[in-house]
Amino acid sequence: MPDRIGNALAGQLQNTFSPSRLISDAASATGANFDFLMRTAARESNFDAGARASTSSASGMFQFIEQTWLAMVARHGERHGYGDMAASVRQDGSRFVVDDPARRQEILDMRFDPRAASLMAGELTAENAAILRSATGREPTTGELYAAHFLGASRAARLIETAHTNPDMRADALFPDAASANRRVFFDGAQPRSASQLLSFLTRERPVANVPETVTAPRMVADAQAGASLQRVREGLRAGVSGYATGGAPGAVLSPAVVEILNTLDMPLRSRARRS
Repeated sequence: MPDRIGNALAGQLQNTFSPSRLISDAASATGANFDFLMRTAARESNFDAGARASTSSASGMFQFIEQTWLAMVARHGERHGYGDMAASVRQDGSRFVVDDPARRQEILDMRFDPRAASLMAGELTAENAAILRSATGREPTTGELYAAHFLGASRAARLIETAHTNPDMRADALFPDAASANRRVFFDGAQPRSASQLLSFLTRERPVANVPETVTAPRMVADAQAGASLQRVREGLRAGVSGYATGGAPGAVLSPAVVEILNTLDMPLRSRARRS
């Protein structure tokens, strides 16, 4: 039955999406800067919702690694309609874990849903800004926010400090794990970048050229959108509402047939009683 529902939802979702529209909606919902989110999506994936890094777990339009994504879903999922997903993630020491392997993969696959990815990127930006603000005593620049998105906020704060106190220190010695996964960032050809050079490289403004009106998404993106939309619809049905717009395809509305399937599975008990 879940496959039937997911397939029905995936069939309704368009295989194209508007990056600027989704990111604009996410900026409004999270308070993040629209221009920063657009630049980050362009720089990370060129608006490719199905992008996968070859050297790390980074995936989706904003290239979330697994641990960062699980943390964002745990902290902000409920606010954006992913409450069940958020409840499945728990913190074990410094790591975020999901006990059920299938559920874990379902949550990680949400990175390929451009709506979910945009929302979590907005929330991450707000978190990073607060950490950098506390570390530096001033408002972070958009370039520093990108460094935080790329390295993590604590590492970005450390890089900013090191670039001032020990600018010639090799950046790969400062962050060996990140350097191993991102050699082209930490090295200029065969030459290792220093802390100050890495900070300049990461904070350099890059224009967003030729933003596509729409982007064609691979099948896995439609599947991720279907899973994420199903989650939001189920949570809404528990509140006693019968139909919802699907966030993966702006303006799309669930058909009566799909709503009926979902009602059968997830309708609140008080509503079922009225129908029996």
